[in-house]
Amino acid sequence: MILVVNHGREQARSLKQLIEFMDTPEVLTSTPSEWRDCLGDDPLEALFVGADLSESDVKQLLIDVGRINPDVPIVMMQGETAQ
Repeated sequence: MILVVNHGREQARSLKQLIEFMDTPEVLTSTPSEWRDCLGDDPLEALFVGADLSESDVKQLLIDVGRINPDVPIVMMQGETAQ
């Protein structure tokens, strides 16, 4: 399972479509507060972290994902965010 965590749902859906186009496993999108419920018991194969997450959101997400699987590949997205 590949997970895209981002506050902006439209941006997350766009990235999801791009990843699925590359014939990958299932891709889910979620917000920082809902990702655990979204993932459920599925194994996490990769994590894409949206550029619109706050520093504290990213820090907590990395801690929590590290508890599940410290070896999961993590891609930190860059881009402009609304202030």
